[in-house]
Amino acid sequence: MSEESSQSIGSGPLRVRILLLETDEGRGEILRGLLRNQECRVRTASQPEEGEELLASGGWDAIFCDIRLSQVLSPGSSSCSPRVCPVFLLAPYDEMSRARELVERGMATQWIPSPIRAEKLLLSLRAALGSRQGGRSGESEQGGEARGDGEGERGKDILRHFGLMVGESGPMQELYHQIEKVANSDMSVLILGESGTGKELVAKAIHQSGKRAGKPFIPVNCASLPENLLESELFGYVKGAFTGAVRDKDGLFVAADGGTLFLDEIGSIPLATQMALLRALQEREVRPVGSTQSRPVDVRIVAATNENVELLREQGRIRQDLFYRISAFPLHVPPLRERAGDLFLLCQAILEERIPGGGGAPLQLSPAARLLLERHRWPGNIRELIHVLERGATLAEQGLIRPGDLPQELRDGGQELPEPPASAPTLTLKAYLRLCERQFLKKVLAEQGGDKEKAAKLLGISVATLYRKLSEVS
Repeated sequence: MSEESSQSIGSGPLRVRILLLETDEGRGEILRGLLRNQECRVRTASQPEEGEELLASGGWDAIFCDIRLSQVLSPGSSSCSPRVCPVFLLAPYDEMSRARELVERGMATQWIPSPIRAEKLLLSLRAALGSRQGGRSGESEQGGEARGDGEGERGKDILRHFGLMVGESGPMQELYHQIEKVANSDMSVLILGESGTGKELVAKAIHQSGKRAGKPFIPVNCASLPENLLESELFGYVKGAFTGAVRDKDGLFVAADGGTLFLDEIGSIPLATQMALLRALQEREVRPVGSTQSRPVDVRIVAATNENVELLREQGRIRQDLFYRISAFPLHVPPLRERAGDLFLLCQAILEERIPGGGGAPLQLSPAARLLLERHRWPGNIRELIHVLERGATLAEQGLIRPGDLPQELRDGGQELPEPPASAPTLTLKAYLRLCERQFLKKVLAEQGGDKEKAAKLLGISVATLYRKLSEVS
């Protein structure tokens, strides 16, 4: 490889052609999104016949193969031999012996254990590609598009895990893995996380990925209902049960029968209603308010809170027995400030889908606006980010959101760019603009610790352009 290609493989987008042989649709979606975020061209296959056909076509820079499709690999094949390109075997720990045997037999370069960690997978891929002198550059046009379904170039596509969630950071990958593990069970789940992190999306992902998909998903915010109405909303009531009960009414448990009931802000449920809820979960039946008859229901409970559950228990705001019943599988949703690298993926998704620009083109963020967003701590998490971008979209001109379009608190929280000299008799407009550019480039570079590649990405220019501009204005 050229020195330039090696540098690209070492740190920048990979831009190589990948064949992904995967039988697990969910994991395949995650891996494809991860690789496409590296601007790779990815082709997938889930059946042996299709995999063999794609292998025979050749021209791959790397191959990832589920151990359940390992029969398509052959050490003697010129198209899939580890001597030709890296072959990574994806296998759980209980298949470790078989995976190592296949590597020893020359059918794979390396075994990557599952659950797969994104960082480890990319490090392994970079190391394998970097060690192959003369390998194909990601910029090569040989072989044309690697995908036959029009997804060869990543462009501005955003991968939505479970069709709902955006993010490729380590904490989110771990969350996706936990969702996959619990989705097909009937176990109660307690989702923990700060306000605005997307706990309801996690609940929907659990529902839609499990065996109850297609059945009702009923969300209820327990904090938004008055205490005297919550029990009747959950369990229903019969005619005459109280003033205003002029007819029988089914509750939310019955509405969610066969599906999932999502109880948000579980700590807001009154203790008396908690007892009725515990009885419904234990007996798998509900008794409407004012009735002597119970009705069987098949409902999965997913609960959520943004409060400290240990404090709730200590304060007696949640019953111990109910807590143990609903927290069989706790899930933590990370706050936005802990999701390094996800901020601008979320911005892109919000701007493209919630706030489309004129003519169908999505709005863009100026480099200075990006800096302000990156510096902010986001106490309101994704909900706050949506509101900030909605404001920016309202004020934006010519399809670009600038610092002045963002809320004052964001501008106050970030340091202003230094002002260039406002007056100089011999300073032309061109020289003045170059001086502004010099100060801005230096500030962005300093913010990124001197990392030119990261600074260039933030500025929306190439590293070569950044080098040229730095030399021009120095």
